[in-house]
Amino acid sequence: MKNKILILVSVLVIAGVLSACGPSSAQTSYPQIRSMYINGNGSTEITPDIAYINIGVHSEAPTAVSAVSMNNTRAQKVMDALLKFGIQNKDLRTSNFSIYSLQKTDNSTGKVTGTYYAVDNNIIVTVRDLPKMGSLLDNAIQAGANSINNVQFDVVDNTTALKQAREEAMQNAIKQAQELADAAGIQLGAIQTINYSESVPMYSGSNFMDYGKGGGGMRADFSVPVNPGQMTITATVTITYALK
Repeated sequence: MKNKILILVSVLVIAGVLSACGPSSAQTSYPQIRSMYINGNGSTEITPDIAYINIGVHSEAPTAVSAVSMNNTRAQKVMDALLKFGIQNKDLRTSNFSIYSLQKTDNSTGKVTGTYYAVDNNIIVTVRDLPKMGSLLDNAIQAGANSINNVQFDVVDNTTALKQAREEAMQNAIKQAQELADAAGIQLGAIQTINYSESVPMYSGSNFMDYGKGGGGMRADFSVPVNPGQMTITATVTITYALK
């Protein structure tokens, strides 16, 4: 029995010695990598060369059938006018067709006097010749359009503008990193990571014109002034440098 106890004690002592000689997780330390994070920004101004316009026909009538019939006739006239103007069929896309009922009320008493039906037919028109947009709107209005809104300007190809914005963002980040390193008296090491993001906004105007409910198109004897202005394409990079 004593021999067994002595053997067990010996085993425990040996195990304790081995554990003391081995590495300890609590004492293990890893070298910390010094690093610098820097953001760089770049931007490019570009003139839009394409636009998207929501052109619609709103009709109202005592019955749903008559409202739809009236709207179909006017909407077809608008479509024909746009095609005649030179818009290609692929650049005309229906965005909304809806039928809903509305209640008529007496202005003096506020009581409901009846129900009528409204129909909306909207199409998105892609305009590729911006200088002609004013004339296009005039033709659409004369043909029967009575709701024109949400004019959006865009660019067909922004590849070059994005490239310029990215290059400017990188140069901006590198310049800032070097200036900070010089000011702190440290040396930049190799670039560890680069993160990149971009913003290509689509310039959108508010409601362009809305001739209200009821009747057909209003004849426009004026040229609608349209100015696309410029769009700003931006790029942002985040660079991680190791420090020597």
